[in-house]
Amino acid sequence: MKSFKIIEIKIEHESNFIILDLIDGIIINKETSEDPWLIEVTTSPDFKDILEEFVDKEVDLLVTITRPTNEPARFKGVFNEMNEIDEAVSLIFSGDIIVQNPYYAEDLLSQLIDEGFEGEELLNEFKAMMESKTELKTSDD
Repeated sequence: MKSFKIIEIKIEHESNFIILDLIDGIIINKETSEDPWLIEVTTSPDFKDILEEFVDKEVDLLVTITRPTNEPARFKGVFNEMNEIDEAVSLIFSGDIIVQNPYYAEDLLSQLIDEGFEGEELLNEFKAMMESKTELKTSDD
């Protein structure tokens, strides 16, 4: 097993992100075939009411590990449980890291141009989608 310290975690919700007030967090690669990654984070109890609707549901996360300068990884899995502990809330997720195509930036730019974006609008959309690691449309979509 391998583990990494979580520096930042965001939960995707309605095409936006909820940035958790992270107290501490760890992501563990269990090196198993099913749901190989386990995430446990503690956050402020102020987030409890917001997060209750996500428990036992599939979630998409952006997780930055080790250093703030690292690119966030896209995580897809289940929000398994939420527990109150002392002055915090503990959250547990299990799932998988979504590995993106090494040509993601080029493919994204091509898709945005095909959709008619140009100039400043193209740049803004490109930056937003690069930050969110949005999955690209396929010919099946």
